[in-house]
Amino acid sequence: MKNFVISRSPLTLAVILLALFSVGSVSAHSQDIAKLNRFVQTNKTNTASMQVFREGRDFIEAQNWQKAAEKFNDFIKGYPKDKDLDAALYWYGYALEKQGRKEDATAQLKRLVDRFPNSSWRREGIALLVAMGHTEIAQEIANRDNCEIKILALQSLFQADEERAIGIISETLKANTTPCQGLQAAAVAILGSRRSPRVVPILLDIARNNADLKLRLTAIRRLGDQHDEQVTEELIKLYDADRHKEVRAQILRALVESRTPRGSAKVMEIARASDDLNSRLYAIRFISELKDAASLDELIRIYDADKTKEVRSQVLRALSEREEPRARAKVWDIARTGETPEIRIEAIRRLGEHGRVVLDELIQLYSSETNLQIKQGLLRAFADNKDPKATTKLFDIARGNDPMELRGYAIRVLSHKNDPTILDQFVAMYDAEQNDQLKMMLLRAFGESPQKNAVRKLMAIARNDPSVERRKLAVRYLGQSRDPEAMKFLEDLLK
Repeated sequence: MKNFVISRSPLTLAVILLALFSVGSVSAHSQDIAKLNRFVQTNKTNTASMQVFREGRDFIEAQNWQKAAEKFNDFIKGYPKDKDLDAALYWYGYALEKQGRKEDATAQLKRLVDRFPNSSWRREGIALLVAMGHTEIAQEIANRDNCEIKILALQSLFQADEERAIGIISETLKANTTPCQGLQAAAVAILGSRRSPRVVPILLDIARNNADLKLRLTAIRRLGDQHDEQVTEELIKLYDADRHKEVRAQILRALVESRTPRGSAKVMEIARASDDLNSRLYAIRFISELKDAASLDELIRIYDADKTKEVRSQVLRALSEREEPRARAKVWDIARTGETPEIRIEAIRRLGEHGRVVLDELIQLYSSETNLQIKQGLLRAFADNKDPKATTKLFDIARGNDPMELRGYAIRVLSHKNDPTILDQFVAMYDAEQNDQLKMMLLRAFGESPQKNAVRKLMAIARNDPSVERRKLAVRYLGQSRDPEAMKFLEDLLK
């Protein structure tokens, strides 16, 4: 690996020299202005963003650092996808540094360096960081750049000469530490991308013995990509021997992704009867990814046989994510006849996530259901559904003869949609409603709404409502709104 060692990047030396030269030069500011003017003059676009940039340039030239920083910050916030964002970040950092705000300047320059690796302003940013005394940051950036080059070199070598590359990777992985962060992880990923008998022993050794957990997890995942029964057996042995939560979860994923009969059988066995609850939950989650009849049978069997709350919830989630009619039918059965309100509500929520397909059935279930808690769960499902029919049903409940708890709950979930048409209907409901309790619920919905019509309705209530309590509440909500029209109304109310 000696050919891969770079003690100090030429780029770093260059920017350090550039920074030192800039600091020592009497005409440094003039050079900066000339650089900025050249950039502006070569940019012929006459866009709103460029106008802001030119105004920032003018403040730099006038050495009005505060105004310059404000202007370039306006550019960054107002045009986050502009092609000249990198330049704006540099000059924002420059203006901040001139004010002595070195910490803020450093943050902006690092943002430039991290986000724009190919920008010509990146080198200027690194030079300014060095001039501010951050040579360690410049070296860190250079090391990171060198690491990316090393990783690309390793990938290229693997494509050109696999045997030689495997030898280099083996040496890299034997090292306890490496100055190149990410090189070992990249090496494992490159190895795992090949289905070759030569790479399996190396990956297995990492999976069993490496001190770096992330490397172990990467190796385990890549072993699953081998789709080999013998590798599957080794992963099963490792699962049985290792109690680490993350390692076990990754092995379960690898066993499922291996698509081997033995791997699938092991995951089902763990899902069914393991004494490790976390592993059972992971296994159930991964079983659903198998998308075959056997895995569906197993999920239904686990739900029927196991009363553990966490296990049932995970199975229910897995069933709801499958498209087979049998899976959907099982979730429906739980929604209608589950042993507890909690599991029924969860099933209803999962069904509601599938949209229009089951909306009519959810509405029918609401009509036949007597449990208040279940009905509230159905209202939440209606609120999450984007079908206009679901909103209509909620309004029917809010206006109808259901218990007050359900009518109020319908109003609450409707108000969370923040829809102007819903607010208009709330206004009409308020004017027609006779029940004081429900009118208070509608008033709260107006108070929590950011819409202008809500503010105006609150002003009407505060001015004319026959209930003093509702007028008081309306005034309180108007004050909380901080709306200019509401503030003027409150001032007039005091006259």
